[in-house]
Amino acid sequence: GGLHVSSPILAARDLRVEFAAKGRVARAVDGVNLDVHPGEIVALVGESGCGKTTLARTLLGLERPASGEVRYAGRPLAYSGRALKAYRRQVQLVPQDPTGSLNPRHTVYEAVAEGLRIHGLTDGEEERVAAALARAGLRPPERFFLSYPHELSGGQRQRVVIAGALALEPKVLVAD
Repeated sequence: GGLHVSSPILAARDLRVEFAAKGRVARAVDGVNLDVHPGEIVALVGESGCGKTTLARTLLGLERPASGEVRYAGRPLAYSGRALKAYRRQVQLVPQDPTGSLNPRHTVYEAVAEGLRIHGLTDGEEERVAAALARAGLRPPERFFLSYPHELSGGQRQRVVIAGALALEPKVLVAD
């Protein structure tokens, strides 16, 4: 068996993202080409403010490119609500700051189960939540079910956010 060359599961083609500010146009992402293949880890390194978060948000369909395209499994990303929901079942974003993405009134269990419920994946919910927490390094997972974000360390909160993404068993995880 020679090398198996797969096509990229996620790709950016000549991606440009612009924001209007004070009558001027700021180009946050300028002509990015990127291929992510199954099983591959791709790291983007750059100084603060260079467009990494904007690129991540654009890959998730949270920002629309001014030009170029995002492709998933060989097809251009469709921006209808239904298409984006199906896409985000497969491609999950882990934001940089867990504080803004965790509802302080929700337990860890509810936070991790939220995505499962949105996507109708409630069969075996408790097992899925426990498995995701364990995979994210929160063990034993049941110990965290009834905890609230303010009761956890910053690192534990980040792991809860990661578990929420992992619970859906996405094909791609974009970590900001």
